[in-house]
Amino acid sequence: MKKRTPKRATRTLTLLLIRQEFDTPQSALKTPRGLQAAPLPSGTGFEGVLYTIESAPKEPRWVSFVEEAFPEGVSIPSSTLPAALLFVRAGGRLFAVTFGHARHQLKPESFETDFGLKVTLNTVDENKLRSLDLRTIEEQTVHTRRQVSRSSAIDAFSVDDVRDLLGAVTGEPADATLARRLGGRDSLSLTAEIDFSELADKCQALLSSYESTRYQKNFGWVDNIRFIRDATTRQRLDDALLQALNARDFQKLHLAPPEVIEWDGAGFLYPGETAGRVEVHSDLDLEECLAAMAARAKVPPEEFELSPEMLKSARIRAVEDSGAEYDKWPLYKCLVAELRSGDDLHVLSAGQWFKVEKDFAARTLKEASEYVKELEHLPPARVNQKEEDYNKEAAQGSKDLVLLDRGLIKSKGARTRFEGCDLFSSGRQFIHVKRKVRSSSLSHLFSQGAVSAEAFLLDEQTRQQFKQLVEKRNPALATLLGDPKKAPTRGEYEVVFAVIAKAHRQKWPQSLPFFSQLNFVRQATRLRMLGYKVALCRVDEQK
Repeated sequence: MKKRTPKRATRTLTLLLIRQEFDTPQSALKTPRGLQAAPLPSGTGFEGVLYTIESAPKEPRWVSFVEEAFPEGVSIPSSTLPAALLFVRAGGRLFAVTFGHARHQLKPESFETDFGLKVTLNTVDENKLRSLDLRTIEEQTVHTRRQVSRSSAIDAFSVDDVRDLLGAVTGEPADATLARRLGGRDSLSLTAEIDFSELADKCQALLSSYESTRYQKNFGWVDNIRFIRDATTRQRLDDALLQALNARDFQKLHLAPPEVIEWDGAGFLYPGETAGRVEVHSDLDLEECLAAMAARAKVPPEEFELSPEMLKSARIRAVEDSGAEYDKWPLYKCLVAELRSGDDLHVLSAGQWFKVEKDFAARTLKEASEYVKELEHLPPARVNQKEEDYNKEAAQGSKDLVLLDRGLIKSKGARTRFEGCDLFSSGRQFIHVKRKVRSSSLSHLFSQGAVSAEAFLLDEQTRQQFKQLVEKRNPALATLLGDPKKAPTRGEYEVVFAVIAKAHRQKWPQSLPFFSQLNFVRQATRLRMLGYKVALCRVDEQK
């Protein structure tokens, strides 16, 4: 009778790859105090050391709540949370295997921040994914985890490879001998049949997977934009940002509210300013902000220098017309910056740094540039002129335009009303106007234009209400809209995004923030698929 091979235990291990500059376990630890070190025995077959973590028994916080029901007392034993940290050297690199909460004993800058993600992407079967963690670039950064009930391909997760930043991935590897399941971002969670004696060989295989570029075949888009989590890189970028600010190099720097605010009647105060003593600023301007801070410090503007502490402590405040404050943010969080280091483009938005792959940035700019167009019937804007005032003057000054700003439409099945556009032209153009203040406000502009255009195409009720608005304000232009019962033909209408911006030496649309270019291209592609022509127009401010 054939003897059965004993079934090996299946274990789930969490591994981190230590960065090369941390060449010893001690250098990667926050502090060795309170840790007990035990080098691996010589017979293990590879080099390593196990750190165990001393922890006193603790009483859970819920105990006092439960004890309320037992006036005479009840026995609830205290317990400890055992933890250990195992360092293994393999392939010339140092790995950390964490047990319990031991990861917190490592310096945050000591391990590779993309180890788990790259190993998973390089080894996973692209048709056997189980979950994705995504960060979506929108008005605010949205974190989501998308899971499927059974292993599936990437298409099942509805990933938008323009807006979505891939955080973590879980799936089944193509090579079943590597693991049953793996996943992660900085750390790698690996489930496999493994004995301790195989640990170094497993780490060697994982290192080879980490250094591979196989992922670029099926997941190449993850390199387009990467959220920077490495503290050393962020500090280097912060230093470069401060240097550019103090050199007054504002070519790719500006201020913008980091979140959605109500613009009606809103204004801003710079650090040190007081409502009633200074005029509230209708928009944010970096030069004005630094001048205000210099005045507070009682030094000439050209001699004023920001410090790292000022970036984090100085506050920009949003105020109502009455001067009442309703929101405030650190100066750093209001900065929008694009810095180049060699061929790399780094973008600061709402206090977070991103790295943009150079070819992707160049391709995005090229695609955005193809939509650039000048409209003769759109006049220049006055400095600090509100959008609604600009729209009124543009319509009053041209028989080819009708004002539809604040004209609300409700499409069939929609919960809320929306604006069809700000201006409608004799060239059958839906013109949407927005002041260039921040990436997210322009993102909203592009999204709004696409939503209203789609409703106009697909919904007879929307076309009917839109034509009624035009008839009330300019009957002659209403005749261009035809019969609302008939859907428009391909190429019959054009969606125009008109951005009010300060006169700039830089070519258009290079002066648009990268994320604005990116979101515009995405919505323009969507509109062209719906059969619309699309244009991107710049409206210069003139004094």
